[in-house]
Amino acid sequence: MNDPSIRPFRRDPQSVLLLDDDSMITDGLAAGLERDGRTVITCNDIESAEMIVDRFQPSHIVADIRLSGPFGCEGLDFIRYARRHAPDSRVILMSGEGCDAVQLEGSERGAVAFLQKPFAVGELDAILDLIASADLSPAYTDGRLIRMPLLDEVLSSPELKPFFQPIVALDASSRVVGYESLARYHSDSPFRNPEMLFQYAARKRRVSDLEFACFLSTMQVAPLLPGSPLIFMNVHPDVFDCGVMLPERLSAYAAQYGTPLDRIVVEITEQASLAHTRAVFAAVDGLREAGVRFAFDDVGVAYSHLPLIGRVRPAFMKISQDLGTGFESDPTKVKIVRSILSLAADFDCEVILEGIEDRSTADAAAELAIAYGQGFLFGRPADPALMSGDGAQADRRLLIA
Repeated sequence: MNDPSIRPFRRDPQSVLLLDDDSMITDGLAAGLERDGRTVITCNDIESAEMIVDRFQPSHIVADIRLSGPFGCEGLDFIRYARRHAPDSRVILMSGEGCDAVQLEGSERGAVAFLQKPFAVGELDAILDLIASADLSPAYTDGRLIRMPLLDEVLSSPELKPFFQPIVALDASSRVVGYESLARYHSDSPFRNPEMLFQYAARKRRVSDLEFACFLSTMQVAPLLPGSPLIFMNVHPDVFDCGVMLPERLSAYAAQYGTPLDRIVVEITEQASLAHTRAVFAAVDGLREAGVRFAFDDVGVAYSHLPLIGRVRPAFMKISQDLGTGFESDPTKVKIVRSILSLAADFDCEVILEGIEDRSTADAAAELAIAYGQGFLFGRPADPALMSGDGAQADRRLLIA
């Protein structure tokens, strides 16, 4: 998925990933390695480093051997990961221990150099120039330092705050009936891409922690939304495994910032299947009893929650933008949309068509009696502080999709 919040890559002579669990070490090395044409990315846990390797294929990787304590050698395992996912990267190991066995093991796994701590930054700088990568892969940005924050830093940051996209009635009124809250981490790190941020949380097995932080940030800014609209919030299916903690947390946040629970719609995303467990049903029942409504997001895409439609009783079905954008010109998409409409009618659900980018799609949706629409035609995700009273964005230059 293309995200305009991520700037285009540039081909730099060097892109260096520094991995150490001590941020003082990575920050110090990064400051000493900065130069024109070289991008330096610092990571302080393996999960973020793996994502950098996957996404950006750095030309050089400098990794500590021990990342979690005196008996862990995760850095050696990380070499194998790097060699599988970025075979053209040159890996340099560093360690406070200089035993021959460790160096030999690192070499057998694919490391091309070894530095014993402490060492001068100039030593590393010289090695980077000496073992330039054969394939100069594109770096994330041009010649600057990028620090990957740890998840706990993201969760406590005031920069984790949502943008909102309007959901409008597809009748003559075109009134704004609600807004979808979309997580945004406003930073210069790659985690400004919400997809990458949630993948990081998943690798840390802390998706629920991130979702709860997003709930809180949504409730904090919800009073800025014009009128009294519905607030649609995406929720990963795994969060329902928290059972009654989910409605308890959401209710507490809503009460704290004065948002009635009957204005909240929980969108169950298609990122995983919704388990048929006692905890999941306790979460569903607790939310419904509190007045929260449900929506099935991206109906029919990836995992399907439809087997639980009678148990969850969603008030809305959302047709994904993959089907919605320009659906009227594709006979197959038209048939799928009609089928979803029929299913929604059987279960007394309203339908929201996502991905509406032009008037012809909106008109075609209205002709099919689709109640609501969402898409760039009606507005891009925006900071609620920049919205006028009618829901329009005040300054499109500041918007990101």
